[in-house]
Amino acid sequence: MNTLQDRTRAPLSVIKSLGAERWLSVLFATWLLLAVTTPEVVYRSFFHALIYPLTLFLLVRRENGVLRRDGFVRLFLVFCGYMAVTTWVVGKGPVEDDLQATRWGFEAALGLAAFSLWVRAVVGHGEFWGRWFLLLALSGALCGILFSWSDAAAGVRIGALGVMEHPIQGASIAIMFLAIGLFLTFGRHRSSSATDLVIALGSLVAVTVFVTLTQSRGPLVALLVYLFFFTALQCFRQGRLVTLCAFVLVIGLVTGLLQWLMGFEAFLEQLMARGASYRLEIWTAYLTYLPESLLLGNGAGMNFDLTDASRLYLEPMGLDISHPHNIWLGVFVETGLIGLLMQVGLVLLPIVATLRSRGPISDKLHRLALVGLFLLLTFSDEYTLLISLHPIWLFGWLPLVFVWTWSTRRGPEHMAGYADRHDQRAHKP
Repeated sequence: MNTLQDRTRAPLSVIKSLGAERWLSVLFATWLLLAVTTPEVVYRSFFHALIYPLTLFLLVRRENGVLRRDGFVRLFLVFCGYMAVTTWVVGKGPVEDDLQATRWGFEAALGLAAFSLWVRAVVGHGEFWGRWFLLLALSGALCGILFSWSDAAAGVRIGALGVMEHPIQGASIAIMFLAIGLFLTFGRHRSSSATDLVIALGSLVAVTVFVTLTQSRGPLVALLVYLFFFTALQCFRQGRLVTLCAFVLVIGLVTGLLQWLMGFEAFLEQLMARGASYRLEIWTAYLTYLPESLLLGNGAGMNFDLTDASRLYLEPMGLDISHPHNIWLGVFVETGLIGLLMQVGLVLLPIVATLRSRGPISDKLHRLALVGLFLLLTFSDEYTLLISLHPIWLFGWLPLVFVWTWSTRRGPEHMAGYADRHDQRAHKP
């Protein structure tokens, strides 16, 4: 009987010994995999049912002090509160829309707290998370290619599964996972193995093929810029011919697959046929018809369809397009100059922290490149960072929080010490 009880208690003791912080990392790893391989209802339900409650538990228990001292988190929370309040001051839409904006502010605040607590573990265990991000990029891209094979062969824009379903957002997420994975795997802070090289090469090929088949020009340009940067950085760091060979191999494989699937000329024709996708008209509309309050905007609860830019400029042109398709115009329209300055601060904080941090110049450049990817990927799409669970969390929040956390830590030894302290606390009777 005692033996049976001991066997039952053993797994429970292992679960308890992990600690809440470790469980948050486990849940995030699982959630990210579900997000790129399952329908939306699955990954959204998982986050709301498990990650939100655990985050609240951590905040109530002891981690709220850590976040209160975090400059990035403080600014983000102020931004959320500002958006949630000002929508009631200037908003002229239905009350339920203002309620939704307030709810989004609360969910964004709690979600960012969860991301910040989790990313501390990512920074402290870069070897595992580097491979995991590369595998996530590989899995998401392969799901998109395999499940949309017939569409790709017919020249139709493809998406993937779950959070990567939309062609532009899916491509952006795949690129960001790839870039963070490559930074963690091939940075100067650690050495890579043969397994890392195989996973990285497979991820590079799969992501490049997937992004190309989405026919999303913004992400495609961002990916090409990043690939050239990463190749140049690796050549500068190591001076190895293998880096150039790997780059040529990736480009060759992608070109060959593209030619086999739909033909390179047909791909270019379809890419150019869409023109600028009315981006210039959309931006002109919102720059012509400014928000009623330059300081506070129109309010985050006001539907873009009700703005003067939509009613007086876009609708007469026959364009059924609402949001500004630019994250800077979007925040200006919703929250005015004050909100715009807060968002500028959220981008400047990681940049300044990177420039002031210690470490090799190659790692600093790579971190700045992650922020650059965020700017490129949101230049012609999206409209806000403050929203309920959304793909922007993965290619907007993730790079900013990651770069900030990495740059403000005291060094690898500090993170190792942090992990050791949590191990000791977890094993205390």
